[in-house]
Amino acid sequence: MKQQMDKSQSRDSRSGQGRKDAHEAVNGPRTEDENVDKSPEVTITLEKYEEMKSTIEELKDLHLRVAADFDNYRKRMEKEREAIVCFANESLISDLLPILDNLDRALDADHDGSHSGDILEGVRMISDQLHKVLQQCGLEPVSSLGKPFDPSIHEAVGVLSSPDHEDGTVINELQKGYRLKGKVVRPSMVHVAGDSQRNSENGDED
Repeated sequence: MKQQMDKSQSRDSRSGQGRKDAHEAVNGPRTEDENVDKSPEVTITLEKYEEMKSTIEELKDLHLRVAADFDNYRKRMEKEREAIVCFANESLISDLLPILDNLDRALDADHDGSHSGDILEGVRMISDQLHKVLQQCGLEPVSSLGKPFDPSIHEAVGVLSSPDHEDGTVINELQKGYRLKGKVVRPSMVHVAGDSQRNSENGDED
């Protein structure tokens, strides 16, 4: 019986090989692609294609707008954080300004260098370091001398006659003003060019 089964399998094998040989004789040998099952092709209408294309473009545009909005939000948060940190120290910086003034006055008093020495050099070093630290925090002096009087950054404490300057020009700075990140934390105390006699008369009339 085993011999009969072997003979039957042998006949089936030869039969299958014969059919394969016959197919190849007519159509040529099978290619690798013919041996792989192909997925059915999907066809869509032109209208559906245009609709899908439009949807994809809308999604791309939405992605770009969301990314831009997020980038703007991140930058705005960074600026606000920096502003909070900076202006949180505004009170401390304002308290340091009189110390800065005294250091500057001590150095200005020795403008001719007649009091040179280790102490004065130490004062100069302290002043330079303090100026540098405050500048890093965003503190900057207000420009006053020779500028038109601006009540938003200047505080006039007197009017002086000056033939060399136009009326309303700052001709003397008694106390330096400062800005912190663009915000005036102390206006400059100044003298302004003008008719001092006329202003004195107006004051007497009042």
